[in-house]
Amino acid sequence: MLKMLDDNVLIQPLDEEEKSSGIMLPDSAKKKPTKGEVKAVGPGGRNAQGERMALTVKVGDKVFYRQWAGTEVECQNDKLVVMKESDILAIVEGK
Repeated sequence: MLKMLDDNVLIQPLDEEEKSSGIMLPDSAKKKPTKGEVKAVGPGGRNAQGERMALTVKVGDKVFYRQWAGTEVECQNDKLVVMKESDILAIVEGK
């Protein structure tokens, strides 16, 4: 697994349920996932005094994030996304 630095978060995108309409779209035309599971977090960014600011998200959280956020990476045959915590919009609570 990758070790995140500063306020970076490693997310495994979750495929949203696809509705069967009978139309086949090429991968380039499909909507990018916007929901994922947090796999790793960095120690947090630093404030003006140089102190670490802890992240809000933690490993295992299910989150929604901006559609075009982050950088796609491949690690151990898994496609993951690295992004700043500020690109995460919400944590899914409950189920």
